[in-house]
Parts: sequence; structure tokens; C-alpha cells
Amino acid sequence: MGLTKNSFSLLGKIAYSILAGVLGAILIVLFFSTFLNIFSVLKFIPWIIALNTAMTGYSLMDKTRDLLKYRYISAMISGILNVLITSSILILISVNILGENLFDSRDLIVFLIIGIVCSESGALLAVKYFTLKK
Repeated sequence: MGLTKNSFSLLGKIAYSILAGVLGAILIVLFFSTFLNIFSVLKFIPWIIALNTAMTGYSLMDKTRDLLKYRYISAMISGILNVLITSSILILISVNILGENLFDSRDLIVFLIIGIVCSESGALLAVKYFTLKK
């Protein structure tokens, strides 16, 4: 069973949803870091991740609608990927600019939990909204 044009389109929609959330989180962190001390920005990162993973879950359901068989598992995986990519980029930026990693393993576990819950919540909100809209 090979990849068809529809499966590439579906992968593109999933990738777009995830990367939009990652880019949003990075841009918000960079925006806050222009006005605040980097250690003050660290307090907002869980909230930023929550907002952007919820957006990722909502965007995933908006783009794919009925194309995904397991919607909520897909939303959970997209939230995990969003957190992993975002935290990896933030770690690379902090190591290159400050010379040290600003996150420890506990932070990453908390970010993953927040990402899973908020991505699921965003997907649930999208499904409820689209069924109400019908």
C-alpha cells in the first residue's frame, strides 16, 4: 500500500497544524524576551505552550475534519510533537545564546502533560464547534 496524493495532502495538513503551533510559541517567546528578562519569560512558557498546543489541536481538527480515523489520538500526538519541537528549539536557542540549558527534565514532563491536555481540549472544542455549526 503506497502513499497517494490524498495521504500526502493529509500529512501536509497535519504538519501545517503542528508547525503553526511551534512557530507561534517561538514567536511569542521571542516577543516577550524583547520586553522582559529571560528568567521572567520562563514563567510564561507553560502558558504559551498551553495556548499553542490548544491551537494545534483545534487547527488539526479544522484542517482534517473527517479525514482522521482516530481524531483524539491524533490530537494528542500532535500536541506531543508540538511540545517536543518547541522545547528543542528553545533549548537550542538558550544554549547558543546564554550558554546553558534553561529547562530540566521536570519542566519537559510538565510541558508534555500541558501539551497533551490542551491539544485534546482544542480538538474537543473544534469537534463540538463543527457539530454545532452543522
